[in-house]
Amino acid sequence: MDKAALRSRFFLDIYTKTLYIGAMKTVLQHLKDRHVDLNLHTVWVDEVERIATYPLWNLSGQLCGYQAYRPEASKVQKNDEAGKYYTYRGKKLAPDRLERPNKNRAVSVACMESWYLTNTLFVTEGYFDAVRFTELGVSAVALLSNDPSPDLQNWLMFVRQERPVVAICDPGRAGSKLVKAGHVSHVVQLPNDPDGDLGDASPDYVQNLIDLYV
Repeated sequence: MDKAALRSRFFLDIYTKTLYIGAMKTVLQHLKDRHVDLNLHTVWVDEVERIATYPLWNLSGQLCGYQAYRPEASKVQKNDEAGKYYTYRGKKLAPDRLERPNKNRAVSVACMESWYLTNTLFVTEGYFDAVRFTELGVSAVALLSNDPSPDLQNWLMFVRQERPVVAICDPGRAGSKLVKAGHVSHVVQLPNDPDGDLGDASPDYVQNLIDLYV
């Protein structure tokens, strides 16, 4: 293929992709529809690649990682860069003496921007669970895991000494692992969606949790 043909193909691909994106809801609007308060939370949005990326912080305010979210990608792919969710955590500043590549990761969570909103802190597995609280002015962080690592459990233990912590668990056996993260726990049970998580809940359901625990 000559240079002129390659140039034409390139611009045709760009034009086609632009039309495709124009026919879809923007990622920014998608985030708003999923209750993300963009005035509170830091989110970097790439509308062309259709990726939203939000930072992960530790208690010292250090940026320790990120999670990339692709709305149209498959959720089946487990922590794949091409999948729906890809989470990266940096290495500890002071790693364990015994090198454990998958364990020497910084303790970090999402939604730390909400840390000082209320005394009660909700702890969730997913980002879109936590933002259901933060959009209503309530502190919540997302662990991005239903089974906290020993380091993250220690982190939460110190947090529980300072403030009430409520663990919000997804339904099912896997979700129940998050019970140990809080002083008390609540398993999400949606009337018409037995497998639904807090991100799928009605506004009344979320408000009832706030009224109960805050």
